[in-house]
Amino acid sequence: MKQVKVAADAAHSSTDWIVIAKGIGIILVVVGHFYPDTSPLYWSDIRIIIYSFHMPLFFVLSGYLYIQGKYAYRELVKIKIRRLLYPFASIAVGLCLVKYLAGHFVNLENPVDGRSIIAVVTDPVKSYAPLLWFLQALFLIFCIYPLARLFLNAVLILLLFLIVDEVFGSKYLVLGRVVANMPFFAFGVILRESPLLTKVIMGSAPRYLAVALVMFVLGCGVQMSASSAVASDSIVQFALGVVGTLLVVNVSHAIADRADNRMRTVLLRTGYYSMTIYFFHSMFEGAARISLVQISRYTPVPFLLMALAAVTAGVVIPMALEKQLIRKSRIACKLVLGSD
Repeated sequence: MKQVKVAADAAHSSTDWIVIAKGIGIILVVVGHFYPDTSPLYWSDIRIIIYSFHMPLFFVLSGYLYIQGKYAYRELVKIKIRRLLYPFASIAVGLCLVKYLAGHFVNLENPVDGRSIIAVVTDPVKSYAPLLWFLQALFLIFCIYPLARLFLNAVLILLLFLIVDEVFGSKYLVLGRVVANMPFFAFGVILRESPLLTKVIMGSAPRYLAVALVMFVLGCGVQMSASSAVASDSIVQFALGVVGTLLVVNVSHAIADRADNRMRTVLLRTGYYSMTIYFFHSMFEGAARISLVQISRYTPVPFLLMALAAVTAGVVIPMALEKQLIRKSRIACKLVLGSD
C-alpha cells in the first residue's frame, strides 16, 4: 500500500487510477472486517466475495508499480525495510502494549500471550496482530522476486508459485502467504511489462467495464455454487482474485477519466491514506460496532445503517488521525508510514 501523494489540484494524472484502486480496495477491506453476530446471511455472502480479491488487489498493484532493475538489490531491500518493516515493528510493539493492558479489563479476540508473540514473526494471522501478515508477505515477496527473476521471467514465476501452492499448499510458517500471493504480484508485473495485454484487459471504455463485470459475476457464481473444495483450490482462488482485481482496476480507470471531481477526490484521498486506514480501521470500526450493538438493545438499529456507520468510522477516523497527528511528526511518519 505504498503511499502516493494526491495532487493538490483536480488535474488528472496517469497514476490516478492506481490510487483510486487502493481507495476502493481499502474500503472493501473495512467492509469485509465488519461482521457482528447479528449479520444477515447476505452479508456473509458479500464478505466471501470481497475476501476473494480485496488483498490480491494490493499485491497486483504492488507488482504493477515494481520496475525490474530500477534499484540494485541491496538498495531495494533497504527501501522495503524502511517502507514495510519499520511499520511492521512499530505496529507490532504498539498493539502488544495496548492489547496487553486492555486484556486485563476485557476479553480480546486476539490476546497477547507467549504463543501470539512468537506468531507475529512465524504466522501473523494467528498472532495478536493479524493485519501484519500483509506487510510481512509483501516484504518477503520484494526480497524473493528479484532473485527469482535472475532465472525466470514473470510468467514462469507466476506459474511456479501457483504450482507450488497447488501441490504443497500454503499453510506453513513464514513463507506460506508468500507462496499464495506471489502469483498476484507477478501478474501485476506482467501487466506492467506487457502493454498489449494491458491494452486488451484494462481501460476506462464501457467495453472494459462490461467484460470485467461479466467475468466477475461468473466468478461469483462459481464461488457461491461450487463445493468448498473447489472454491478453496489455489488455481480457482487465483482466478477469482484476478477477476475481482480487474473489475476494480477498470472501475478505477473509469472514475479517474470520467467521474466528477468530488468522487475522484474522495477516492484519491482514501487511497492516499490507505496504509493508516489498514493499520487502525479495526480499532475505530470495532468501537463503533460495539456502541451500535449496545444501542440496538434499547432501540432497533437497521443493520445496513450500523454497517455504514462502522465502516465510515473505520475509514474516516484513521484518515483524520494521519492528517492531524501522524503527518505532523517526523518520527511517527517514519515508524508508522515508513516514509522519510
